[in-house]
Amino acid sequence: MDKNREKEMEVRLSRAWNETIGNSQRRRIQEVWKKTKEKKELSREDKRLAEILLEHKQYQEIWETVPLHPEKITGGVNPYLHVYLHLAIENQIAEENPRQVNRHLSRRLSQGEDRHTIIHDIVSVFSEYLFDALR
Repeated sequence: MDKNREKEMEVRLSRAWNETIGNSQRRRIQEVWKKTKEKKELSREDKRLAEILLEHKQYQEIWETVPLHPEKITGGVNPYLHVYLHLAIENQIAEENPRQVNRHLSRRLSQGEDRHTIIHDIVSVFSEYLFDALR
């Protein structure tokens, strides 16, 4: 994907996210982050979300403060959308649906690639389909 299309996709996905479910999911992130720090019990999906939040150390200040427009802090990236795209892929992996995601992940892991990088690559493909669906 070329850089212009990628940037346009990020902006449009972020706008759609903010206009539809952004507020409720920001609150969910804040709640999961707080429970994680307090070592409280989490549901299975919230545990996955907590792991993703912890993986993204560059955004931890955002999980603490929950700004309305974090992309102004992060150089254009909407970290809420970013972690939810991660979560969508992690849920696909956990549920083995579609199986192709697990096969792709397993194959690349067996080649010694970094899991987080692989997830980002899968998110990129998923985002393109999502972007096209929103057009």
